[in-house]
Amino acid sequence: MTEESFSILPYVVAKSEDNNFEDIQDEFIDWIENYSKVYQPNWRSNVNGYQSPDDFYLDKSFTPFLNYMSERIINLVAVYKQHENVDIKFDPRLSNMWFNINCIGSYNVRHTHPGSSIAGVLYVDVPDNSGDLTFHHLDDHNLSLTQDTTFSIDPHDGLMILFPASLSHNVAPNYTKETRISIAFNLYEYYADNY
Repeated sequence: MTEESFSILPYVVAKSEDNNFEDIQDEFIDWIENYSKVYQPNWRSNVNGYQSPDDFYLDKSFTPFLNYMSERIINLVAVYKQHENVDIKFDPRLSNMWFNINCIGSYNVRHTHPGSSIAGVLYVDVPDNSGDLTFHHLDDHNLSLTQDTTFSIDPHDGLMILFPASLSHNVAPNYTKETRISIAFNLYEYYADNY
């Protein structure tokens, strides 16, 4: 007789670190803070903070930062696609992007990113204890007595994460007096053969 346990249908998450992020961080922060003073927020998942319009990245002055992010996204998608449990037959393309400024007490409610295949986030300025990112299993209500149904990430400056857009997630409240800045984005399915 042989017994074993194994995991099926896992969620795949990819992450990227930039050890030189501090070289661009202050300029990133300044650009985001200046933009948020001019444009009205677009609250979707954010509570008590600032959530930008999801086309802010089209502003020409954001181009150097968009170039930086695009390179990191392309590299991380390549890593994501190499995972043994991923079978992507398309080229993910950027569909939209927005940033969150979470001041004390602000947070992002549990949500998914409908209409996209892969979602991602870049952490621009993350003080300690300013809000973990928590992922939730789709069937967490029924599974909660038999296995872990959440997984939390304690983010830090320069960290980029990709995850399935259908994976439910939230951001815990910021318990500090400093602001927490992150940039979220969605990637859609692009099939070169169709165009």
